[in-house]
Amino acid sequence: MTPCRVCSKEIVSPAYETPAPALTSIMTLIDISTRVYVCDGCGHAQCDEIPDIEAFYDTGYRISLNSKDHDQIFAVKADGTIVYRTDHQAELSRNLLDLPHGAKLLDYGAAKADTLRKVFAARPDIEPHVFDVSADYAPAWDGWIAPDAQATYEVPEAWSGRFDAAMSHFVIEHVADPIGFIRGIHKLLKPGGALLLSMPDVSANPGDMTVADHVNHFSESSLRRALAAGGFEVATLDATSFPGAFFVVAIRSETPVKQEQDATLVRQAVERGLEICEFWRTSATALEKRADDLRGRKAAIYGAGFYGSWIFSRIGKDVEVTAFLDQNPNMQNAVHFGHPVIAPTAIADDAEALFVGLNPLKARAAIGNMPYLHKPGLELIWLEA
Repeated sequence: MTPCRVCSKEIVSPAYETPAPALTSIMTLIDISTRVYVCDGCGHAQCDEIPDIEAFYDTGYRISLNSKDHDQIFAVKADGTIVYRTDHQAELSRNLLDLPHGAKLLDYGAAKADTLRKVFAARPDIEPHVFDVSADYAPAWDGWIAPDAQATYEVPEAWSGRFDAAMSHFVIEHVADPIGFIRGIHKLLKPGGALLLSMPDVSANPGDMTVADHVNHFSESSLRRALAAGGFEVATLDATSFPGAFFVVAIRSETPVKQEQDATLVRQAVERGLEICEFWRTSATALEKRADDLRGRKAAIYGAGFYGSWIFSRIGKDVEVTAFLDQNPNMQNAVHFGHPVIAPTAIADDAEALFVGLNPLKARAAIGNMPYLHKPGLELIWLEA
């Protein structure tokens, strides 16, 4: 029996379980099994905590520190222009947070604070503050954030009630106590202050269900329940502006918030969660069988992100992987799991199979726009049940 992190209801057994290795969001493999639990009380899905979680985020996580310009591709426009993730996050943050002139804005779980830096570039009147559970990012803050506006490991008591707004981008999915996390931010805001949270929407990005360090997989119903328990009224819940993610603005309440539950939303979330778990269970079996059939043949993996890395974690011992293909120029010319990352157009002529490591909801459309990957002798293998 495992208690739900949002509503505390006991969950009898995992809906999905697969043996080690497990893959983290920073594309490292850890020697633990993956177990996913789906709560039928609030529609939340969750995974076991990874071992030594505090040390992992303190010294092991180091997101985007390998390169000054490291970023993820958010979209590629029709003319080929690349839109990067932090640029889009910064624009959304400015639009969703109606910040008054001179507002004190806290980036909670900031990492390098690249999004905050871009918000600040567009709004130099605000007072940026940062907090993270690691000191590794401090050099990235120096020179543009005042020393007394930086904090690591613990938030200064003097910051209580200081901020007009706080934002926390793609952090809460990592937190073993999401209600406590939200209450901690509540304490830091002024009365009526705004909180902007972003997190994966597992319904639109099913790969998130298998990320080892994403211990929470929110649905709309469980997200609303968690924010109410943390003392916030939801003002905006946007599931379209950043496909595959929720962006929600919530306002600090000075009185307890009623934790209403929409039974239809809960049922839909539970059904979708179980459906995703079944997809990964059956697709993993099919993928491993296909890899066994391809033993000894040369193959490449499209995508050096999570989906491609997950495929490698399942087939890397059986198939001769020659390269990862990726459109992101910041990832090309690097080595991933011991294999080169190259542009998709540079795929070897003798590659016999290409495993497509993209969101299965979008993969066929994306690859369909790359005619150079549709050629005789190259078998495309999809993540499908």
